[in-house]
Amino acid sequence: MDNKQILDIMAKENNNNELTLKIYKAFANNDLAQWDGVIHPDVKLNSPAGRGLAGIETLKSFAGAFHAAFRPTVDLIDHYVAGDRGLVTVNLHWKHDGEEFYGIKPSGQGGTSVETFLLRIENGLVTHWDTADNSLDLANYLFSEGYDLPKEVKPPALIEGPNIHGR
Repeated sequence: MDNKQILDIMAKENNNNELTLKIYKAFANNDLAQWDGVIHPDVKLNSPAGRGLAGIETLKSFAGAFHAAFRPTVDLIDHYVAGDRGLVTVNLHWKHDGEEFYGIKPSGQGGTSVETFLLRIENGLVTHWDTADNSLDLANYLFSEGYDLPKEVKPPALIEGPNIHGR
């Protein structure tokens, strides 16, 4: 590999790190229109709140409803890009004292939720966005209020684990 190829790779990584930072800033500031330039219009979406969803407008609608209902402060914990994969980890300080959230009336309950956005990036755009819960305050709250969370989730594996227990 020559110097130009190395510099091209480094420039791409730097641009992608800017992409993950832009995703964080847009979410933290509830300025979701900023996502239009970095997320593919047909982005595929999966999270503890819903699986098999698609489209930037679906993502922006959910994030906007979340902000309106829970009025979070969003801390950036980590972000990086490696090749065509990206990661943004945030800590949400939330309280359900805003609007109704998909049929759940405000209760005043609050907590924190550490969330990781697992991203796949193609041609400078996020094409796949998976959200993973690292803590359960928010998931437990939504479940206790009757929100139908996905069950028996089986995403495609990069490497399937060996079936050493005969299941």
